[in-house]
Amino acid sequence: MKFCRLLITLLFFGGYQTSYAVPLVSGISSNEINVDTEFKGAQILLFGAKSDAGNIVITVRGPRKDFIVSKKQQLLGIWYNGERISFKNSYSFYSLFSTFNNGQTIEENLSDFELGKNNIKFESSPNLAPAKINEFRIQLVELLENKNFFAKGTKKIDFLDETLFKVMIDFPKNILLGTYIVEIYLINNGTILSYQSIPIFVNQVGMSAKISEFAYNQAVLYGLLAVFIAIFVGYLTNYFFVKFIKK
Repeated sequence: MKFCRLLITLLFFGGYQTSYAVPLVSGISSNEINVDTEFKGAQILLFGAKSDAGNIVITVRGPRKDFIVSKKQQLLGIWYNGERISFKNSYSFYSLFSTFNNGQTIEENLSDFELGKNNIKFESSPNLAPAKINEFRIQLVELLENKNFFAKGTKKIDFLDETLFKVMIDFPKNILLGTYIVEIYLINNGTILSYQSIPIFVNQVGMSAKISEFAYNQAVLYGLLAVFIAIFVGYLTNYFFVKFIKK
């Protein structure tokens, strides 16, 4: 039913674009993702319609967090974590869709909006050399790409006709909790004609959510309970080992 209502709304705006001065209208099939122990990832459908000429760019940005990137180094045949750099307040998820011919067009005109992963701003120590920061930034992006947190390239936007478009947004099974922001841009000759922002809330549900809530609200009690369980399991394991196995 949500899909049908969304499609009817978009057809309404798309079919009467000369009467309504709305350059861009969009919506999603759901703005909530519930994560439990059986969660294996999710897909959310985004539909939209444009009434003016121009290119569409869609980004999905995840909650910000801090990252520490270490450089693998070798000593006497043994690999270890050597030099490290911390990146603060960086996106944990980033996906990009575009109707431009290539990502370079986006980068040249709209880099200030962090459109394109090469334009994402990573905060690090100002005392480090730019070349060193860029080396570790590339390593961080590759790591996030391998975990499916960052898209490896710009994805295609499918058009149903000259005005209606759609994309499917994929979220991995190891997605972080928090608020994700979908941004839709209508761009013509380097100028943003229209912009929309849609939040997607990723929540934890089920038994794991109850345990997390208990740990947050009753931190001391949760800690004591965890210690008690660890001691009890250790004692029980030792008892069975002595009674049945050692003999």
